[in-house]
Amino acid sequence: MKITDVKAVYVDLGPGDRPNSDGGYRNQKRIFGYVEVFSDQGLTGFCPAAAPPSLVENELKEMIVGENPLEIERIWSRLYQGWRHPKMDDVLTISRVDAAIWDLIGKLLGQPVWRLLGGASQRVRAYAAGGMYQDGKGISELVDEMVGFVDAGFKAVKMKVGGAPFQEDVARVRAVREAIGPNIELMVDVNHAWTPSEAIRFARAIDAYNPYWLEEPVYPWDYRGCAEVARALDVPVATGENVSTRYAFREMIDARAADIIQADPLICGGITEWRKIADYAAAHNLPMAPHGNPHVGAVCVAGAANGMIVEVGLYAGRKPSRPPIVQPVAVEDSYITLGDEPGIGYIVDRDAIRWNLEHT
Repeated sequence: MKITDVKAVYVDLGPGDRPNSDGGYRNQKRIFGYVEVFSDQGLTGFCPAAAPPSLVENELKEMIVGENPLEIERIWSRLYQGWRHPKMDDVLTISRVDAAIWDLIGKLLGQPVWRLLGGASQRVRAYAAGGMYQDGKGISELVDEMVGFVDAGFKAVKMKVGGAPFQEDVARVRAVREAIGPNIELMVDVNHAWTPSEAIRFARAIDAYNPYWLEEPVYPWDYRGCAEVARALDVPVATGENVSTRYAFREMIDARAADIIQADPLICGGITEWRKIADYAAAHNLPMAPHGNPHVGAVCVAGAANGMIVEVGLYAGRKPSRPPIVQPVAVEDSYITLGDEPGIGYIVDRDAIRWNLEHT
């Protein structure tokens, strides 16, 4: 079996009519795209995340065409160092090609990827992520959104802080906690908006509202600063979504900069690299709670003994502005149950792909 081709689609849709923002990023773009890897067996591997075609279909294509997809470690080494010393955006692109190859591996072997990764658990916890800042969105709208997640069956929800004045953000957390009650876990995400002292001050100000974790309190690569925050607080610090490769995570973990590791398999180097990061985290008794795509996150968490919880991005009461190209994950009673279908488990809607391309 051989890889015969790889294609990437990447379309910048702009910020939209009412763009969201978080504590660290004010002008978010909407991107449509995916990566698909083809084989001589007629099967393809799919990753519903955009990557630049100029890189995927040239340098990276040369690294994988003709290769046996089952030899994933050798392929990863070629992707990472077979063409040039990769920069951060290159690693993001490599991550998406790697995930598509894993989807292909599962299909070729007739096995779900979560089982190929170790099959630690077929049922994984999930939380609903939202709570973005938006023009015209006040505390009451934020509360409605969070309550909507709870009404949908989630027992853990996440909201943003760091994008409003200190006391306003404290009031936002207080209002959400009072609305969802004491039995729902509440994650608080800073998106690296603060210095260590600012993060510590804020976490102490909301301690009475029992946050489940404080996410990415400082600059992603400031491991010493994040360790300062982690030492000062009782609430766990979660971080790592913007960090790539096992080497960076080794430095983060050795610095004791996090209590929960949030390596994103579509950013950190792919599923191949994610499992190495998970192994190093496990050796330090640290759980994995991957940021990002819930399909990929779920197979990773289900495959790892130290898998903790999966992020599911939702907008309560709103339909997406464009038809999704893969069927959303099914969440029941705040859990995702992984199936036996081969690959990552995407149900790809080719009609939706065509619609999106025709309406760009």
